[in-house]
Amino acid sequence: MGVIERFQAIVPIDNPSGREERIRERIAETLRGFGIADLTVDAAGNLFVRVPGDAGKDTIMLSAHMDSVPPCEGIVPVRDTRAERPIIRSEGRTILGADDKAGIAVALEIVERLSKNGFKTNHPLELFFSTGEEVGLTGAKGFDMAQVRSKYCYVLDGEGRVGLIFNAGPSQENIQIACIGRASHAGMAPEAGISAIQMGAALCAQLPTGRLADDLTCNIGVIQGGNAMNIVAPELFIRGEMRSHDEAKLAGLVDTYRNICREVEACFKGGVVEMQNIRRYDHFRVEPGHEVIRRAQAVGEQLKVTPQLAAMNIGSDAHILNKNGLATVVLGMGFHYSHSLGEFIFCEELEQVCQMVEMLVA
Repeated sequence: MGVIERFQAIVPIDNPSGREERIRERIAETLRGFGIADLTVDAAGNLFVRVPGDAGKDTIMLSAHMDSVPPCEGIVPVRDTRAERPIIRSEGRTILGADDKAGIAVALEIVERLSKNGFKTNHPLELFFSTGEEVGLTGAKGFDMAQVRSKYCYVLDGEGRVGLIFNAGPSQENIQIACIGRASHAGMAPEAGISAIQMGAALCAQLPTGRLADDLTCNIGVIQGGNAMNIVAPELFIRGEMRSHDEAKLAGLVDTYRNICREVEACFKGGVVEMQNIRRYDHFRVEPGHEVIRRAQAVGEQLKVTPQLAAMNIGSDAHILNKNGLATVVLGMGFHYSHSLGEFIFCEELEQVCQMVEMLVA
């Protein structure tokens, strides 16, 4: 079975965040079939695996996450060969789940290839299959790094072409704003109420969103409130997020939001605007001269895949692994439009990244 067939075989496995057990069982069963016996599942549901190799070589970690965003149940993969570059996509009712079943497929394929040589000459490997990556990197946050022997790690989870090496990621702050007004009958005594919806509207008209700088983004994603059309709304809740590679810019935006909240509160006598900011993860950056990058660049050049360093603006298990002292970069996997019904992966790029990873560890 090649990596394309392996990927197509695991794509239909349902794996929403919090329900990764089916795909975890498939991964474990497959690895046992290749003679791997050192597998452990921790309290967070992560699967940690040791793959033997030449004890004289450095241990390397490969990482992929086991969960997908909805809709990820009942996925039917379609191999579309009509285009000049064949792709795999879903039939259109769900995501494809290449984020991150592509990474899982590559890791499994690599182990099978190494098994054919009896694991005699390859680098010893540690495989980290995490849970809850899509809902806050929860599996990685609950992973015990004390057991790790690896010198560095490649996360097989990058959106974009093969050859991309993501060596930096942003910090993220989550924002929660509560607008507290006062309920009243909308027909009999509207003047006795304080509309939380109006408070929220005043806020949203002033809160900066979108790409505010090259390395600063912000989005208001959820607004919830109100009880009925004939009640002046007593509560409204606003949730959003901010991301930046620059801590000073991020802190400045948090302050801007907090000041706007105070100004709106002052305009609605008796109303209250409360804001909380919650740090989701801290930024990371692996220096370009680090071995984990140099080796990936060298392999890319051998394969005539142009290596390119890039900063990503999303969350990844690489954030947590780097924070805990393990130098980690994310490799481009050849999939595109993740988290959407239009998600697809180039077949040739999935083959290429598998070859690239094999050269990195073999």
